[in-house]
Amino acid sequence: MGYPFDEEPTLAEGPELDLAMLREDLIGELQAINQYEEHIAALEDEEAISILEHIRDDEKEHVAELTKLIQKLDPVQAKKFDKGTL
Repeated sequence: MGYPFDEEPTLAEGPELDLAMLREDLIGELQAINQYEEHIAALEDEEAISILEHIRDDEKEHVAELTKLIQKLDPVQAKKFDKGTL
């Protein structure tokens, strides 16, 4: 997992480690969406744009799946989503 500090933090095992890895995966999916958006905006070839739009949309589905899984495994996070306010 990538951390912006010199040392990786010590993570708990089991569910806490699972959640940490899933959150890293979520970050990766969001970064991929941003990268595809940039490439789509820069491309001129319509076929390439269409394919990248499809791939980007798949990444958005992954974000939704990971978010649901994180909510399932983290009751505190689930409560935050249940609040429904920003």
